[in-house]
Amino acid sequence: MILGKCPYCKGNVHALKSTANGKKVNLYSCENAKKVYDDSEQFVFTSDSTCTFRVYSNVFLRWNKRSFSKYEMKKLLEEDQVIVRLHGRAGTSEYFKYVITDKEYGVSILWDEEVVEHSKELEEEI
Repeated sequence: MILGKCPYCKGNVHALKSTANGKKVNLYSCENAKKVYDDSEQFVFTSDSTCTFRVYSNVFLRWNKRSFSKYEMKKLLEEDQVIVRLHGRAGTSEYFKYVITDKEYGVSILWDEEVVEHSKELEEEI
């Protein structure tokens, strides 16, 4: 499934089924970011890879967000940012943050930016 254009090389970003740490997840990957296992069992980019954009759907698990959805990735690729709902450690508190693409990590949370006006709008979508 094609979700949009890569923010770095304008290739197609696909949603692929993958396994990370024994869990089934979606991998959002640019068609030009190819990885394989090398002789030492390391997952490395191939010699013909021209891009590095890859994001696993469990990227925000640390903040108790189980999955970064295909819809959220598609919106991120279209609008250069997306609002996500994160949860505190105990899972009781929730808060909203902007997420943008990041050359090194795939995506990054803008911790210093407050999301106020769109939090109600996002709750209605979810």
